[in-house]
Amino acid sequence: MRVGSDNIVQKLTLSQAVETRDALAKSIYAGLFEWLVEQINKSLAVGKRLTGRSISILDIYGFESFDRNSFEQFCINYANERLQQHFNRHLFKLEQEEYIQDGIDWAKVDFDDNQDCLHLFEKKPLGLLSLLNEESTFPNGTDYTFANKLKQHLNSNPCFKGEREKAFTVSHFAGEVTYDTTGFLEKNRDLLHLDSIQLLSSCSCHLPKAFASNMLNQSEKPVVGPLHKAGGADSQKLSVATKFKGQLFQLMQRLESTTPHFIRCIKPNNFQSPGSYEQGLVLQQLRCCGVLEVVRISRSGYPTRMPHQKFAKRYGFLLLENAASQDSLSVSVAILHQFNILPEMYQVGYTKLFFRTGQIGILEDTRNRTLHGILRVQSCFRGHQARRHFKELHRGIATLQSFVRGDKTRKEYAVLLQRHRAAVIIQKQIKGMNAKKTFKNIRDASIVIQSVRKIQKWPRLPDAMVRSI
Repeated sequence: MRVGSDNIVQKLTLSQAVETRDALAKSIYAGLFEWLVEQINKSLAVGKRLTGRSISILDIYGFESFDRNSFEQFCINYANERLQQHFNRHLFKLEQEEYIQDGIDWAKVDFDDNQDCLHLFEKKPLGLLSLLNEESTFPNGTDYTFANKLKQHLNSNPCFKGEREKAFTVSHFAGEVTYDTTGFLEKNRDLLHLDSIQLLSSCSCHLPKAFASNMLNQSEKPVVGPLHKAGGADSQKLSVATKFKGQLFQLMQRLESTTPHFIRCIKPNNFQSPGSYEQGLVLQQLRCCGVLEVVRISRSGYPTRMPHQKFAKRYGFLLLENAASQDSLSVSVAILHQFNILPEMYQVGYTKLFFRTGQIGILEDTRNRTLHGILRVQSCFRGHQARRHFKELHRGIATLQSFVRGDKTRKEYAVLLQRHRAAVIIQKQIKGMNAKKTFKNIRDASIVIQSVRKIQKWPRLPDAMVRSI
């Protein structure tokens, strides 16, 4: 135990040692759980860093009511009570407030509000959590004295009812739940001694050391709240209920900053058997979760809504007359009249149009058909333009090719003509040379023959022979 700046060693009884062991086990489990969540969030943070957006999923079991309900069911049902109010606020209050603020003729749908039950838990100084923390600080406080204190201060609350011995009943949104206060104070204190943290620090494994370091770091933070029991570690100055409430409020702040979507899971039977449907059980769950009121609001309300500017921009081109100079509200009303939408199927608000289920589908189908026809006309016109441009391009290419081919043919013909002329000249020269050579040979032969005749003085040959020669 730490008393001031001194440490005092005290022997524990068997029950105290068991409680200390259990507290150490729960601390290790809590540290491991937080470590796993941190690792998972790090691996999933890549997409958020790239897009700046994220999706958070809260999966929690509904209200619990067993034959014996203890501190665990007390915390779980408190959390469900707070989440149920968040559900009611978004699906009942905000939904109907939007109708009223926009000037819609609307008959308000009543629903059960659980604010009184939340006051029972959270009211200071006389609330369940405050009285639990107060009794946990008393060294001589017991579960029995805690139960008597609740009956003394809270019997006037309509959501609270004291029971015999150490029990009390709370009227939750889902129904009445009876709690047995046995073990409430000890579980709320959840005392972890400093030597347990030192034990974790001395481990050779990395994770227990990290858990011990986190506990010591928490002990250096300033204390928020009065709950502190001598002998506990500094990190245990806050009770479990106080920590749970703080974490729950952080969760609610996170939920309020997001766009919520609710999925209600209904258990069909208590035997976990497929194909078995218990109508009474399902109806009870629908009533407890407020689903019946949500269905009633959806059926009588206007689930589809759209601002005037967006509606006019989306469907304004469907008007038969030009409405470019009109304001968005006039355009919206003209569209509704043109398509003969019944007045009871919509309402015109100050800033939005409100439609009943299925009404916007008529406009959307017409818009899609019109856009499809426009796209068909545009595709035909663009095809015509493309084909005309192609023909013009084809004629230009053919003309250019004819000029190029003509110029190329003329050049080839000029080269061929030049070669032909050169060949003719060469042939002429060769033929002339051959003719001259033949003539020279005949002439030389004639001269030789004539010269031989003169020398040998041959008789004169007849003229016919001379001509033949």
